[in-house]
Amino acid sequence: MTNLENKLNQYVADLMVSYTKLHNVHWYVQGKQFYRMHELFEGYYDKATEDMDAIAERMLQLGYKPVATVKKALEITKIEERSEEFGKDIDLVKLVKTDFEYLLRLTLEVKEEAEKAGDDPTVDIMNEITAYYQKELWMLNSTLV
Repeated sequence: MTNLENKLNQYVADLMVSYTKLHNVHWYVQGKQFYRMHELFEGYYDKATEDMDAIAERMLQLGYKPVATVKKALEITKIEERSEEFGKDIDLVKLVKTDFEYLLRLTLEVKEEAEKAGDDPTVDIMNEITAYYQKELWMLNSTLV
């Protein structure tokens, strides 16, 4: 397995777990900002699905085999699952922020590996995702002020 394939599989596994975790916070959020956070977290898990699909399809185009089971994703993910319990809106924003910071770092690592491999289409995908996480982290940080 190449370094790029390993990084892309890490990304797919992390997005699989992130998707479930974002559903969790979407369902279990409480607080004064409930309605806004409920909608926000829904948008986040929709984006995780979109990115996971784009990356897995790119892997297939490259002849790689993306992680496709929850069991395998749980073996390699670095995203920590969350228990099924209610949480205050601002606490869940902090939780999502931490995961997004990690995913931004991973995005940049994948981009670096793609650059080394001369894989411009993967670099383009990672550039788009980088911009997304940078914007969302700016908004999350502004919410936490």
